[in-house]
Amino acid sequence: MDAEAFYRYLTQARRELWTTLRALPDETLSQAVIQTEGARCIKDLAVHVAMVEDGWFRAELLGRPLTLEAFWGEPRSADAYWHHQHRSLEDVLAYWTAVEAQTRSDWPALMDVVASGRRATPVDDRPETISADEAVWHVMQHEVRHTAQIVQMIRQLGHTPPSLDLAFMAMR
Repeated sequence: MDAEAFYRYLTQARRELWTTLRALPDETLSQAVIQTEGARCIKDLAVHVAMVEDGWFRAELLGRPLTLEAFWGEPRSADAYWHHQHRSLEDVLAYWTAVEAQTRSDWPALMDVVASGRRATPVDDRPETISADEAVWHVMQHEVRHTAQIVQMIRQLGHTPPSLDLAFMAMR
């Protein structure tokens, strides 16, 4: 499976996840499940997934402004980066939808960057780099990992999560 096909799968899985999230009460989506300084609740993880895609694809690979700037601006603290329980689900999903739309629009340009052999720096204060192709796959794998966390959180909070497995979605 190539990157574009995998990204299409992710967009389908998002729709399944978003349908489930819209059916849950706001208290559930905002409830801290993980005791950490990072993402604690479902909304925190949803924003984090979108921000990572936005940051890597827009800022790092394409050198463009973040989609986030049109919503609530770039976070100026760790708390502002990680914690979004106070936001409405529709605001969270509007941002994620906008990131997706921008990625779809930018896909040819992203693939041009991949084809160019350009390298990206995952950590600003370290010399190691990864290829643009590795960055694209990192972003997509990152989403799979965190949406699996969201699915587990939904289950822990007593609700039925969607099945987002690639094989099962491909059979539909």
